Amino acid sequence: MSTTSQVVITGGGVISGLGIGLDAFWQGVLANESGVVVKNEWNVPDLATDEAIFYSPSAPFEVGSFVDNIKPPLPLKYSQLAMVGCRLAIQNAELDLTTLVPERLGLILDTSLSANQATETFLTKLFQDGPAKVSPFVFTKTTTNCALGDVARAFKLRGPSSILLGENSACYGYDLIREGKADVVICGGFDEMREAWLLANCRRGYVPSAQIDGRPRSLAEAVADDDGLIVFGEAAAFVVLESAEHARQRGATILAELVDYHISRDTAYQDFIYERSASDLVEHVQDLCEQAQIDPSAIALVVGGGGLPKHIRTYETSAMKTLWPTEALPRYTNIKAHTGETLSASPILSLLTGALCLFHHKVAGTLYDPAQLGLTGAASAHTADHHFAPTDYALVNSLHVGGNTVTMALRPPTK
Repeated sequence: MSTTSQVVITGGGVISGLGIGLDAFWQGVLANESGVVVKNEWNVPDLATDEAIFYSPSAPFEVGSFVDNIKPPLPLKYSQLAMVGCRLAIQNAELDLTTLVPERLGLILDTSLSANQATETFLTKLFQDGPAKVSPFVFTKTTTNCALGDVARAFKLRGPSSILLGENSACYGYDLIREGKADVVICGGFDEMREAWLLANCRRGYVPSAQIDGRPRSLAEAVADDDGLIVFGEAAAFVVLESAEHARQRGATILAELVDYHISRDTAYQDFIYERSASDLVEHVQDLCEQAQIDPSAIALVVGGGGLPKHIRTYETSAMKTLWPTEALPRYTNIKAHTGETLSASPILSLLTGALCLFHHKVAGTLYDPAQLGLTGAASAHTADHHFAPTDYALVNSLHVGGNTVTMALRPPTK
């Protein structure tokens, strides 16, 4: 395998509770905003409930405003999230698709929940009216890779492509470029959060209630010292990876270099996405540093994959204090108080955050009290200035349904 192609990040596209576009996301983070709100209205009569939960809905959008020549019947929202996220990334990276070699432009997508609206519709009809009444047209929309086809057709992407289930799409894009199989790979993660799915998680006790004994309560009160809860969010996040040579030839803005990555299966994982072993993470980071020949003392930033404060404190904080002396801890940030746990979008949101922190010399605020995280002096609730040297590295952690942990190493772009 060739390992001569340097891989860089040249742009991204985001739809989240902070708005539409990478700039809206970053400006929201800089302004210490959160997309988490109280959801207390439901449109599922068969599952009538008065539940009020904390949740981060994606910003509303019209697919026709982002994708040219799209005509009814429109793809379902599952595909629309991917189509709009991809368009935003193409625009942000200033990619002129007409000047690129189509066969050298790759597309890697990832989803954890798949085409759940179509699946709900198909199965409801099947169970209520029997096999003779189900629509084969609806069935075609239940397949996970329908989004891959919708995106590839919309933008005429003819290079290497694939759709993943609960993995990190940027790892695959990195490999394609390093192996010389593509010049540019657009990598994305997206999930539509359906009300039936949210209510199912309410029944499992995973979603924090916004009320107790009939009275409203704050998010801080709802999640205090509880490691069995998730604040979910709906989002799509896409990143543009390029070979450094290709990016420089077209005069692209390079946000960061993607140096390497490491994947491991966490031994503590059972069912809950945040069931994780701090000792596994220590070994995982050590393996990445050895693999990428990174001196741990050069790591200046960790972008975490944990969710609520206790998840972070018992997992990433514990690992960091094993890996580094207290006085030499790298800075820490985490975007999930801003956007919620967005499943397949979260890894790309975190990757973009790490790149933007290095590029703009900022450390994004976690919105959590540093004492809650056990990282006083290393993490801040609010965004802060911080100079990153050209020799510094950032590690970006992501946690995946199924138990995988992925850490990607970034460094500032070379001149």
